Amino acid sequence: MVKSSYYDSTYQVIGETLTKAPDQLFGDDGVYLVIDKNLNLIWIWAGRNSRLFHRYIAANWAGKLKSKKDFYKFKYEVIKQNHEPEDFKTILEEINDRNQDLDYPGQSRKSMVKEQILKDRTPLNKIYNNQAEFRLSKSEKSQIKKIISEIREIQLHIKYSFEHIERRIVRIDKILES
Repeated sequence: MVKSSYYDSTYQVIGETLTKAPDQLFGDDGVYLVIDKNLNLIWIWAGRNSRLFHRYIAANWAGKLKSKKDFYKFKYEVIKQNHEPEDFKTILEEINDRNQDLDYPGQSRKSMVKEQILKDRTPLNKIYNNQAEFRLSKSEKSQIKKIISEIREIQLHIKYSFEHIERRIVRIDKILES
C-alpha cells in the first residue's frame, strides 16, 4: 500500500500502543482509529475477531487524541465490522478503491454531497412523465414545482451557512494558533 497523507489519519491498536498509518487496515483481528475530519469524529473500528481489551485501549487512545488541539471538539464512536454506519462506509470505499489523491478519510463525502445536489436538480416532471402509471393534475404539478423551488432556496441558504461556518472556524483556529 502506497503511503499518502490520507493514511496519516489512521491508526492501529497493537497491544497497548497506537501505530500511525498502519500498512494494513481493517483486518478481522484488528482495532483501528480513523480520524474523520468532515464529521469531527474519531471512528474506532473493531474487527469481528478483535479482543475487547484492544477496543478498550482504542477508546483510551481516542480520549488522548481528543485532548490534542487538533481533535479537541471531536467525538468518538465504536463500530464493529459488518455493522458500519453509512458515513463510515464512504471511508471503506475510499480505502478499497485506493484513493491516494485524498488528503484524509471521508474527504470524498464532500464531493458526493455536491454531486447529489447537482443530480437532484433534474426536474421531477421529467422523471414522472416517463412513468405511465403515475399521473398528476396541473394543480398538483404546480404545487410540487413551488415546493421544489422552496427546497432549492433552502439548499442555497444551507450551503451559504456551511461556508460561513467554515470561514468562522478557520478564523477561530487562526486566533487559537497565535
